[in-house]
Amino acid sequence: MSQKAVCPRCGSAKIWELSSGKRRCAACRYDFRLGKLGLQLTPFQWRQVLHWFLRGLSVAQIAEETGLRQERIMRALLLVHQAMARDVPPVFSGVVEVDETYLVGPWHNKRLSVRLQGTKAGRGTTKQAVFGILCRGGQGLGRGGAGHEV
Repeated sequence: MSQKAVCPRCGSAKIWELSSGKRRCAACRYDFRLGKLGLQLTPFQWRQVLHWFLRGLSVAQIAEETGLRQERIMRALLLVHQAMARDVPPVFSGVVEVDETYLVGPWHNKRLSVRLQGTKAGRGTTKQAVFGILCRGGQGLGRGGAGHEV
C-alpha cells in the first residue's frame, strides 16, 4: 500500500498495488497508474476539439487549431469514439452496409467559372452529401414502421 498516492476519482488514500503495476482504490475500486493523469479539458477546449473533429480534421490539424498536445486530443477522441460505440441502437445488429454519395447537377447547367475550377471530391466539398445505412438481418424499421433516428 502506498501512503503518498490518492485515488484520482474519489480522493481516498487507501489504495492497493496490483501485480500489473496499477493501483486500485479500496473505496471505489478504480484502477489507475501513478503519474498518468486523467483527461482534463475545459468545456471550451472540448467544444473546440469536437468542432474540428466534426469538420473532419486530422489529430495534427486539430492540435494546431486548438493549441493542445496531440496525445490529449487522441485521448479525447478515443473517449468520444467509445461513447459513440456504447450508444449504438439495437436496430443496427447484424450486417450493416454504409454508403455515401455527393449530389451535384449536370455540368452543362454550371456557370463557366465553376466548370473551369473543377470540383473537389470527398470532405471539404460544397456538394450536398447523402448518407445511407442498410441493416441486413437487423431488426428492421422498429415499431410501427417508423425509422429509427440516429
